[in-house]
Order: sequence, then structure tokens, then C-alpha cells
Amino acid sequence: MAVLRRISRPLLATPFVIEGVRALRKPLPLATGAESWARRLGARIDDPPHVVRLNAAVQIGAGGLLALGRLPRTASLVLAAGLVPATLAEHAWWKEEDPGLRKDQLLEFVQRIGLFGALLLSAADTHGKPSAAYRARTVTARGRKKAHRATAKAGGHVHAAIDTVGSGASAAASGTGRAMHSAAGSARAKLPHR
Repeated sequence: MAVLRRISRPLLATPFVIEGVRALRKPLPLATGAESWARRLGARIDDPPHVVRLNAAVQIGAGGLLALGRLPRTASLVLAAGLVPATLAEHAWWKEEDPGLRKDQLLEFVQRIGLFGALLLSAADTHGKPSAAYRARTVTARGRKKAHRATAKAGGHVHAAIDTVGSGASAAASGTGRAMHSAAGSARAKLPHR
């Protein structure tokens, strides 16, 4: 599986690095799409080419990290997050009226969806180690078992202490009862008999 990761990560990162380099060289065609998309969201971009260059730098950086296997899960999530708005801005196939262009945009859109899925798989890859959620559940279960054992042990100690105190109190009460019985007998003996 390690060999497969070493091959697949650079392959998955390649389109993002190439796209980032292309956007750095020619940001203007993408800047108009970014500006219109921001307008639809109600945001205003003062310098669209700068935003496109910034996104390109993020793509190149995250793609490089993914290709090298450095912080691959984080890099995959960053690339996936950047892929969504870029895909919606660049490949809005539903807006195309020409059937040929519509088909091409739809194909690009579907390919981007596939890349998004691959990035999600890459982000979920734990290298065969248990996930954080599994480790948290395991630690919680172990803690619960330890607490249960400690409670049972403490309950046993409390029960033994209650038995000890109870038997001591019973013995004391019994001794007190005998002493009172004996004192009553002595008092009766000293009383004149009629």
C-alpha cells in the first residue's frame, strides 16, 4: 500500500500544480470568472487577478506537499476546498447554450467531481493506522472500564467498612444490652421482695 500511495499522490497532485502554474502565468481569464462568482455571492473583489494568483499559489503549495507526501491529509483538504468554487466558476455547464460547449463543460465538471472524490479519499487515508475517532472511542471505552472497576473496588471497600461498622455496632449494642440486663438484675436483687 505504501508504494501505491507514493505513486498516486503525485498523480493526484499534478493537475493542481499545472493549473496553479497556468493561473500564475495568465490570471486574467480566470479573474473574470472569479469576479462574477464573487458578485453572485454578494462579495466584492478589489483585485481579481491578485485573488487568482493567491489561489494558484495555494494550489501549487498544497499540490507540492501532497506529491511529496508531506501533510498529505491537510493538503488534500485544502485542494478539495479550493476545487469547489473554482469548478463552479470555470465549468458552469448549465449556463452554456451551445450543445458542443455544454458537453465539454459537463465533461470537465464531472472530471472535477472525480478529483474531489479522490481528494476526499486522500484526506481520509490514515496509512493503515486507526482514525482519530476510533482512538477516541477506544480511550473512552478503556476509561469507562477503569472507572467501573475502580467504582466496584471502592464499593467493595465501602461494603466491607459498613459490615465492620455494623458488626461493631451490633456487638456494642449487644454488650450494652447485656450490661443493662445485668444492671437491671442487680437492681432487682437489691429490692426487697414482697
